[in-house]
Amino acid sequence: MQQTAKKRKVYIDKTLFERIRNGDQDAFRELYEITYTPLYAFLLSYTLNREDAQDLLQDTFIKVFKNCHLYREQGNPMAWMMKIAKNLFLTQCQKQRSDKMNYEDVENELGFDDMTNVDNRMVLEKMFEILSEDDRNLIILHDVSGLKHREIAEIMGMPLGTVLAHYNRGIRKLQKGFGEGQPI
Repeated sequence: MQQTAKKRKVYIDKTLFERIRNGDQDAFRELYEITYTPLYAFLLSYTLNREDAQDLLQDTFIKVFKNCHLYREQGNPMAWMMKIAKNLFLTQCQKQRSDKMNYEDVENELGFDDMTNVDNRMVLEKMFEILSEDDRNLIILHDVSGLKHREIAEIMGMPLGTVLAHYNRGIRKLQKGFGEGQPI
């Protein structure tokens, strides 16, 4: 099976935060359009619940808007936003436990609108069937959101080696799930 989804690298112009601080609504709209899908995928990989992910996404954008003055031009702006999203998720977890959802709910939420693509559907099914939540999250962050492993390590508060090990283990599990030697 050939890999069908290309990794997407999210580029955020760091001047957007300054423009937002100065009241530029177009800058906030641009930031939203650039980051909506990867942030939503990130939150969905944690919550496994569409409504919770949407609520947290809205809260994330509100917090980014209110705190854009705190962003410092050191590192990846997407990682900063994902750290905000993760902290909001962790706060929510302290209040309640998220419901689980299945791969059919996720497939449309992650931009796999055309699930007639058998390859995408099979990979997604296998992810939910054989991967742990952590392994699944790492693969989604890297392959769907386009984050680098070091950025994922920073967001998740894990050593880079651990992230790489979990990511590679998850990929190997998926490959075994599809049969040895078949790239995904």
